[in-house]
Amino acid sequence: MSERQPVNVIIHELRVPLKQLESLPKHSPDHHLEKWIAKHLKVPEKAVLDYNLQRRSLDARQKPRLEFKYQLECSVDGNFTVKEKPGTTVITDQPDQNDNLYQLALRDDLPQSPIVIGTGPSGIMAAYLLALHGCKPIVIDRGFDVEKRGADIKAFHQSRQLNESSNYLHGEGGAGTYSDGKLYTRVKDRRMRFLLEAFVACRAPKHILWRHHPHIGSDILPHMARRLRQQIIEWGGEIRWGTCVDDIITDGKQCRGVILNTGERLEAPMTLMGIGHSARDLLRKLCAHNIDHKSKGFQLGCRVEHQQSIIDQAQYGYKPPKHLLGAAEYNLVSRPPKHLKVQNTTTFCMCPGGEIIAATSDHGHVSTNGMSLFARSSPFANAGLIVNQQVDAQNGLAGFDLLDQIEQHAYRDGGNDYTCPAQTAQAFMRGEASAQLNPSSYQLGITPGRLDQILPSDTVDALRAALKYYERVIPGFLKQGQLVGVETRVSSPVRFERNPESLASSLDNLYLMGEGAGYAGGIISAALDGLRIAECILTGKPHKR
Repeated sequence: MSERQPVNVIIHELRVPLKQLESLPKHSPDHHLEKWIAKHLKVPEKAVLDYNLQRRSLDARQKPRLEFKYQLECSVDGNFTVKEKPGTTVITDQPDQNDNLYQLALRDDLPQSPIVIGTGPSGIMAAYLLALHGCKPIVIDRGFDVEKRGADIKAFHQSRQLNESSNYLHGEGGAGTYSDGKLYTRVKDRRMRFLLEAFVACRAPKHILWRHHPHIGSDILPHMARRLRQQIIEWGGEIRWGTCVDDIITDGKQCRGVILNTGERLEAPMTLMGIGHSARDLLRKLCAHNIDHKSKGFQLGCRVEHQQSIIDQAQYGYKPPKHLLGAAEYNLVSRPPKHLKVQNTTTFCMCPGGEIIAATSDHGHVSTNGMSLFARSSPFANAGLIVNQQVDAQNGLAGFDLLDQIEQHAYRDGGNDYTCPAQTAQAFMRGEASAQLNPSSYQLGITPGRLDQILPSDTVDALRAALKYYERVIPGFLKQGQLVGVETRVSSPVRFERNPESLASSLDNLYLMGEGAGYAGGIISAALDGLRIAECILTGKPHKR
């Protein structure tokens, strides 16, 4: 038999029953799939030379018969025939590389030392791409690097004294550093592969390139954020920590830089802001400069917590080995009949095997979020239950005022020390305080409270309808669930208008990006937004998806 070149094949859906994987090495079942690939392609197992996973998801519709669904590219010995069929593609040409962000057609007058404000996903990825192409950005953040930030959060837990510049929301990596590192999104963008490969190059787990619902974990994310920062510095960028922007420098027509809270004026050819929607004071300043903006729908609600075992049983139908599946997730939407005139409720930032955190950056405010470590080994599961809010079209800042009021109310009800008011789901349904609360992962403690009186009445009605529905989907969701605190840092109630081609704001040389600008809702969408803006600046060409 003459030697032939290997054949590259894409398998769009390879199904593997979990029961058949249980005997494989615990740390790497994804790396021993040759047997199932060979069966799928109808070739001998020895013909499968290599493979790269592109995505993995779980099919749990036939409980307890669970299956992994893989999408992968494999190399097959060319001496064996692989027949193309639906779901199996034999590759004959190399994929198109025209959109590779490493090989942009750069403009002649690249801006030098542009200012990038914020080291969250949008700011750090905009700075990353600008630095890659020689622009030497100056990156400033009111918070600090992950090492000091971690120490400040630990001190907050011990003393209950909040550092408004260094906490779960402000500092290196932004709020996403302590929100599990969930990397799934509905956004379809050609820059996705560049983004994920940049994360992997900075030591994120390689499985984020192929898993359907990848996550990094809040224990690994700080290390990844530090390496992104180090790469920017190696490319000539500069990072300034503990540097709070108080205002922008403007002549009414263009932005010339920023004014720091020390009074220092920092001028630059361009200013990019990825400040997040928790930077409410600075967002209000931007609105006061009459930069074009409008109110937009936003969400609020509360966080619900359960024992993880309840979620595992409902989602898997049995208790599979942890090394195969880990803690189960859920993603639920309640859509009450229209005649009830009740808003939809969606679960948000679901953290399996995680904990609830004090996601606040302001003295006298309480707000919650969730996080998980990479192993997702906590006995608790939590998620936000969020409801869309009606907006005041005439006042883009009214949403911030409402959120401030709710957070301050929750702080008072918790005892004015960042203890969280909590209510069992059944007490919430009855409209009464809980006689006894369940254990919680919230490190600063919980106390009986009336979340049904803290949240707007329309939101309470929507949450009650949702809890009834979720109980039918996941038995125990209502009967054994507990609501902890208020979820108010979900999205911005303001969106700043952009030039559709350059993505600049209505003030020349000022670019507003990410969640604070109203254009993202999570790590991936915010990071992609930063890359889009940086690409427009680097090429001088109209924005292209």
